[in-house]
Amino acid sequence: MSPYRRFVVGILIIVLLTRFYNKVAFYKNEENEKLLSVNNVKPSQEPVKKILFWYEHYTLRKGQNRIRVGVGQGPAGISSDSQALRLSHCPYQCDIFNRERIVDWDTLKYYDAIVFHQHGWTPNDVPMKRWPHQHYIFLSMESSAWRFVDTKSMANFFNRTMTYRRDSDIFNPYGWFKSANQAVIFDSSQFDSQTLPRLLHETHLDSAVNYATGKTRKVAWFVSNCKSLSARNEYVDRLKTFIDVDIYGQCGNMSCSRSNPEFCRQMLESDYKFYLSLENTLCEDYVTEKFFDQMRYHIIPIVFDLHGHHARMAPSHSYINAADYQSVRELADYLTLLDGNDTLYNEYFWWKKHYASVGPGDTREGMCRLCDLLHDSTIPSKTYRNMTDWWDVQSKCRSLTFVDKNTSKNDSNFYWKSFLI
Repeated sequence: MSPYRRFVVGILIIVLLTRFYNKVAFYKNEENEKLLSVNNVKPSQEPVKKILFWYEHYTLRKGQNRIRVGVGQGPAGISSDSQALRLSHCPYQCDIFNRERIVDWDTLKYYDAIVFHQHGWTPNDVPMKRWPHQHYIFLSMESSAWRFVDTKSMANFFNRTMTYRRDSDIFNPYGWFKSANQAVIFDSSQFDSQTLPRLLHETHLDSAVNYATGKTRKVAWFVSNCKSLSARNEYVDRLKTFIDVDIYGQCGNMSCSRSNPEFCRQMLESDYKFYLSLENTLCEDYVTEKFFDQMRYHIIPIVFDLHGHHARMAPSHSYINAADYQSVRELADYLTLLDGNDTLYNEYFWWKKHYASVGPGDTREGMCRLCDLLHDSTIPSKTYRNMTDWWDVQSKCRSLTFVDKNTSKNDSNFYWKSFLI
């Protein structure tokens, strides 16, 4: 090979190695100290803030449809407005982007927040450099009882949290209740000792609607996960000894097509009086679509709440908390009482005239709260030094064990007690 060709080949190798180095330099491949290195880059003064989803795509839910957004790419590696999701419905404006649309990794400094989903977390795949104006957001809608990752590796990394827990920096619940007459979110502090009895009395006077009419079955449960950390399957096994429970899905012997979920919900509403809205874990503030979905219909949800979060987020006397009954038999006896008394049954629907259930189809409110935070220059800086304590410990996840006080199974009340997990 001539000297000239060797020279050209050498130049090409240097160019290729330089481009490769620039592309991977923003990933962490060394010790944690390098993870927190920063450059003195000032935040953008643009009125529209930029949010980057690092591990996975942000998915906009519209009813039953899920739309992936923010994957377009524009000049200099920054997506144009038409290719990003503009949160134009929020009080402030933000654009949402996904990681795969980045062309030039140096543009990472232009993002105001980077969102890391718990499911995808690994300390070996994070930006190597971070800038002082950026917020690193911990996002999770999964129960903290499921230990997907080692949260010890998150120490001193996140600035903000975005979860269903009320003590998160960005509260992002599965649903909520609002006033039927105005856009006001339900606040349990509005109720005093006289309010509920008065509203229940009004329900007795309004006898135009009987929510029990036509309902010939008692309790239903749709479930596909036959294992849980909440012992819900074990609870229902005992409940069936006292009252009829129809179980749909992989854990039972009844079925309803998943291709038409609205038909299944309407079937529940017309045929059943109660629905088991039981979560697979019992953790602080963990209330999912299993509850909010059913609250949109004329059926009474049965929950198991050891933390009091349903009382904070839902109208009183709109659901039945199985944890208020010391034994499974006591709950079954109460359900049997309601089944035979339409007046008492209808009392659980007093709230329908005053409030409406929102969610879980609308995921935009949480993103608006994140957008508001990014536009608030008065919020002090913050770092979560111990995510294990905040996420794993402070969630106070519990499970159940059963104490059968009588030796005969047929005569047992099935008392239960809870314990931390």
